[in-house]
Amino acid sequence: MMGYWGVKSYENDIADDALDAGFDRVHGEVYEELMDDRNPLTFEQVQARLANPQTLEAAIASLTGTLEPDNAPPESWNEEARLALVGIVVRHAELGVPIPDKWSSRAIDWLENEELDWDEVTLRGLRRKKEISLLRRPQG
Repeated sequence: MMGYWGVKSYENDIADDALDAGFDRVHGEVYEELMDDRNPLTFEQVQARLANPQTLEAAIASLTGTLEPDNAPPESWNEEARLALVGIVVRHAELGVPIPDKWSSRAIDWLENEELDWDEVTLRGLRRKKEISLLRRPQG
């Protein structure tokens, strides 16, 4: 499986890169300043401060732009790309960003039908249930 470091859907290289690109695309220099090592805010705090519907869409656009063929429809994405999209959606939901139905429905479907092999199968299963529950929660 791709580079990953945990059991959360966004704890993988593809999702991380897309999230970073989305925040950078929307917030540019402000994001760069906040991410500077001299800034006392944690990575989590920076994302919490800057996450919004625009960063969600920019991160998804970044992910989509990296896929082969370019801008392939989500239905044709491989499991790793699907996990990255789920990760982007889940991370924004955790940060309180309202998730459009088209993305939450797709993420829930892909989580429920996930086929990736995980080293921590039990932990991933518990995390997957938590992510599905988060995405099903009424927003606003």
